[in-house]
Amino acid sequence: MERMRVFRWSVRVALALMLAVAVVATVLPQQTMAASVERASASYVYHTVRPGDTLSRIAEHYDVSMSSIMRINGITNPNHIYVGQRLKIPTGSVSCAFYHTVTRGQTLSGIAVHYGVRLSALAEANGISHTSYVYVGQKLCIPGSGGPAPSPEGFYYTVRPGDTLSSLAHRYGTSVAAIMSANGISHPNRVLAGQTIFIPGYYTPPVQPPKPHPTPTPKPPVPAPVVWTGLYYNNTDFSGAPTIVRQDAAIDFNWGFGSPAVGINNDQFSVLWTTTPHFSEGNYRFYATSDDGVRIFVGDRLVIDGWGVHPAQGYFGDIYLTAGHHTVRVEYFEQSENALINVSWSRR
Repeated sequence: MERMRVFRWSVRVALALMLAVAVVATVLPQQTMAASVERASASYVYHTVRPGDTLSRIAEHYDVSMSSIMRINGITNPNHIYVGQRLKIPTGSVSCAFYHTVTRGQTLSGIAVHYGVRLSALAEANGISHTSYVYVGQKLCIPGSGGPAPSPEGFYYTVRPGDTLSSLAHRYGTSVAAIMSANGISHPNRVLAGQTIFIPGYYTPPVQPPKPHPTPTPKPPVPAPVVWTGLYYNNTDFSGAPTIVRQDAAIDFNWGFGSPAVGINNDQFSVLWTTTPHFSEGNYRFYATSDDGVRIFVGDRLVIDGWGVHPAQGYFGDIYLTAGHHTVRVEYFEQSENALINVSWSRR
């Protein structure tokens, strides 16, 4: 009798389990077919992450910033989402006017200038903590309602081999600092052949060269005064953005124990000067006196190398130059105590 009672109870349990499995099998296909979006309120919707979803694609689909999704869901790394995760989408957050795909040579600050938005707003809209880093192909949310900022007077130029910011500034009547600011460039030597940059100013290159016409024999040109563009850094290795950018009529300074400018240290600073004067063909001797280190380059050739910590010391170096414009770059650093630098050249 006891065995019969146990048998009947086992049969009942088995039938109940079979019925539950049948119900689950009926419900699950309906659930997998349900939409991944579930509306919660007037301010939020919910999105269930599917295979192939990324946080940037989800943000673009809902026309909201990626940072707002991260913030409302407590996400610290945009790559750490998983299939089946239920995300809260704030529909009333910052909207994206449109999306920009980063190309070679672009910086976050330059993109912000181009679209007329604040750098901090652009970084926040895309969950970027280090504003110095964007990568080619990255899709950025441009917050706000507008489009590209009105272009100032100027034109776009594709960098050619041998071009420098100093030579371009000299050629088109602007300054290195203006070109750097217009393009979000942090270091004057970081331009690449093939890169397109904006040259600010009132000069526009002619579509076609003017037709030649007879002219009187020109008088020998009066050499233009040499003007140096100086980038002053509060370190000895030119790292980061310069603290001050200014034009110097000559490199002939004796700062003693003082500072070269307001905002620059008395010690442990460096200066990078560039100019692109016109030279007649011939042999030239360059001179430098420095305390501490100095290096002089003409084009890509090192003419003087006095890079080291030492008291005031004189140097010279010779070089043959063809007729035309040549870029002269002077690098200088001051470690401690006296600061002195003088640079000149003469034709031999």
